[in-house]
Amino acid sequence: MKKKLDKNVKVLGYIEGYYGHLLSWENRIRIINSLNRNKMNTYFYAPKEDIFHRLNWRENYKIDWRKSFYDFCYYSKTKNINVIAGIAPGLDFDFRSLNKSYKGKKNSDLDLIYRKAYNLIEDGASSIALLLDDIPNNFISNFGTDISEGTSHGILANMLSERIDIPIYFVPRIYADELINEEPNYLNDLSNILNPEVNVFYCGKNVVSKTLFKYSYIKKLFKNKIIFWDNYYANDYCPRRLFIGPYIGRTMIENIMINPTGLINTDLLILDIIRNTQNEKSSINDWYKILNDHGVPKNFEHIKQFFFKPSFTSENLPPFPEINKDIFSAIDFLLWKWKSDLSREWYPYIFGLKHDLQIMKNILTTDRILKTQTLPLSTHLQKGKIL
Repeated sequence: MKKKLDKNVKVLGYIEGYYGHLLSWENRIRIINSLNRNKMNTYFYAPKEDIFHRLNWRENYKIDWRKSFYDFCYYSKTKNINVIAGIAPGLDFDFRSLNKSYKGKKNSDLDLIYRKAYNLIEDGASSIALLLDDIPNNFISNFGTDISEGTSHGILANMLSERIDIPIYFVPRIYADELINEEPNYLNDLSNILNPEVNVFYCGKNVVSKTLFKYSYIKKLFKNKIIFWDNYYANDYCPRRLFIGPYIGRTMIENIMINPTGLINTDLLILDIIRNTQNEKSSINDWYKILNDHGVPKNFEHIKQFFFKPSFTSENLPPFPEINKDIFSAIDFLLWKWKSDLSREWYPYIFGLKHDLQIMKNILTTDRILKTQTLPLSTHLQKGKIL
């Protein structure tokens, strides 16, 4: 009998789903311990930088990796953490594999997905996820029919669900409202065919949503359990920025997983922030206490507004703070006198802020601009003059 995901159990946890970073097994264990301590229950393994997860998904994981993954899953279970293992074939999956004429064809793409899923299950995964996100908007049905992209993706998810006996998750190509215009019929086609037992990830109104409070559009469209993939703290799309403010606009959401930065000490801090500041009764003092517990000096208070939260197109820019000597003094203290694992992760972001403020104040010399900024930006800052 197929093991189903209990719809009454909340799914809360961490997504290793970002670009630009790949955690070590040791650091994944640290995340598991934090999830357990913060009463969360799920780790989603789907790193874009794992070439066998996405780019070369057809290839098997090596023996050493499988042993490490097995040990990781075993340890996770001792901490009551479920591990979702992702497979992301969307870049080049041959949808002819789903056609009846391909049944029995050895090593078809569908067979390769089954094999990959079986291996991950054998090595301890609690669930399997099929990811078809972040792929080009150039789908052409190669069934030999006019089956749409949304329908095709749903068929693939259903076939995987029918084949294996543990819960299945699915990340669709259209995973936020702002992407719907790319393929207006995608979600409707998908919802009409997708097995209700397949659990769906969605980001909300935007890829980085300002709020998920009582968000219901996707829940009305699908009968499936919806888990919100939350990019609130993600910075792979803006790698010169970092967000570590309180976790706001997410009350009343039962199933939510955070896709953060890939900086281990920062992510451990973020998990503590999420657990302790997401309810409406929490205060800025709760947030300060968490920063203090992680060794962030009080000087950070002078520059917190630059790291508080993402910028959203639906809101006006906040009033810019006065750039005074306290801000520069705090920055210099944090750069030169704060020494810790966390400070080393934040160093490029704080130094980048210093340069940006100096540029605004027109106190960064031409020589320093040339040395510290990219050539395109240096050229722009020097009013088009080639340096």
